Amino acid sequence: MRVAWLLAWRSLADRPWRAALLLLGYGMGVAVMIALLSVGEALLAQARDPNLAAGGDVVLLPTGVDPAVLKVNGVTGLYFSIPNAAFIVQDVLTGPRFGSTVAAAAPQLRDRQIYVRARGRVAAAVASAGIPSLDRAAGAHDAVPGAADAASDRGWLARSSGVLYNRIDRFHTPGAAERAAWAEWDYFTFIDPRSRTYGYLTLLAGGNGRGAVLFRLRRPGRPVTDIALPAAIGSHDLSETSAAQRIGPARVWIDAGRYRIVVRSARLGVDLTLVPVPGLYLPPAETDESLVRSGYVVPVLRGSLSGTIIADDRPLRLRDVPAYHDHNWGTWRGVTWDWGEASGPGGAVLYGALHAAGTGVAASRPAVLFLWAPGSATSAGGFVGAFDVERLIYAGWHAGPVVRGRTTRAPSDVTIDARSGPDRVRVRLHVWDALGSMPLGASTASSPAPDRAFLQLRTTARTSGVVDGRPFVWGGQGASETYVPLP
Repeated sequence: MRVAWLLAWRSLADRPWRAALLLLGYGMGVAVMIALLSVGEALLAQARDPNLAAGGDVVLLPTGVDPAVLKVNGVTGLYFSIPNAAFIVQDVLTGPRFGSTVAAAAPQLRDRQIYVRARGRVAAAVASAGIPSLDRAAGAHDAVPGAADAASDRGWLARSSGVLYNRIDRFHTPGAAERAAWAEWDYFTFIDPRSRTYGYLTLLAGGNGRGAVLFRLRRPGRPVTDIALPAAIGSHDLSETSAAQRIGPARVWIDAGRYRIVVRSARLGVDLTLVPVPGLYLPPAETDESLVRSGYVVPVLRGSLSGTIIADDRPLRLRDVPAYHDHNWGTWRGVTWDWGEASGPGGAVLYGALHAAGTGVAASRPAVLFLWAPGSATSAGGFVGAFDVERLIYAGWHAGPVVRGRTTRAPSDVTIDARSGPDRVRVRLHVWDALGSMPLGASTASSPAPDRAFLQLRTTARTSGVVDGRPFVWGGQGASETYVPLP
């Protein structure tokens, strides 16, 4: 041993650089071998992992999930779920923006605890689920051989159907502490571009069992028609499982994938059919900040409205005019917003920001802009993306509508600049008419004296920008809402 150590030492001393190089190479070889063995062991463990999420290149997880709860290429957060999965699969991953890149996307529920009742006994079990056609397309390892999509699967996949609208356009039950400030409503608006006649219809329900049908119609050269029909809400009038609602003399429901809206009263008669444009919708979202709960869904960003309206004994017949429908719910006392939508042959855009005083601690939902692309003969239109609003500017202030005997100020132009990474969008709105009113709930005896007026603006829109390096520009008609101080 002493001789071996002596020879090794003399060799190192005689050729130190060569010896160092050899030792470095030997050390790197050992390190690579250890890394390869570790990777092989990890792959073997994955192959035996019952929670493995295989059959795809990317696993999409809910926001806020800590990567520490995940295994390599496996999901162990068994109780996490992604809301609005149908929208993500159909309109984001395989929609007009990423459809050429994503070959297939398949939503999966994995290893969920369920209870099965059979023959008078209840047994605990673990179940997984997916949509057979999507599982096969994505190569999911647990796809059931020979399985076919059920009717509910096909409805889930449809981008425009009664199943979709009944799923996303439901009413909600407020909590006991929310009832006093609760409001929920269906909102419809339309415009006839040829005559510039436009209107708003709101079916409103409060948490106290009272509601109202609110209608506003603007015909060029005529005074504004405002109709309010108070209504009591019956125990079975509002549905939490479908879009079918009844508020006093008004009803709305889905018939063969179309909205039917009917109001029958001495002052107002409405019989309308709204046909949505497929792919132009925004799924439900809800926030709860500083005890202010607010929810919002846009089932029909752009649709075609036909039918008859009789207001104050004057009939108005509509045929395939552009229309919009959204649905709001929450505790709206002290809440204001900036909101707008516009659409045309080139696409559609929606923006909004919520401002809530609530319990004395100011809460605000950041302004966001959403963009949709139009369909074509070779591709379906749909969702492009969400963009953070960097600037929302009202300009060209002038004397506006009179509210409670006071002349408000109204803008003549609205500019919205939004960005997401390198992508950017600019919306320029020219206001050609404005209507004013008191905010919702301002007339109640318990409400403080209002210091703001609510403005409904009709606009022409020019939308431009660059998305994925491709510029675009289009124009259309739009509507906006904001609040201004009362003079």
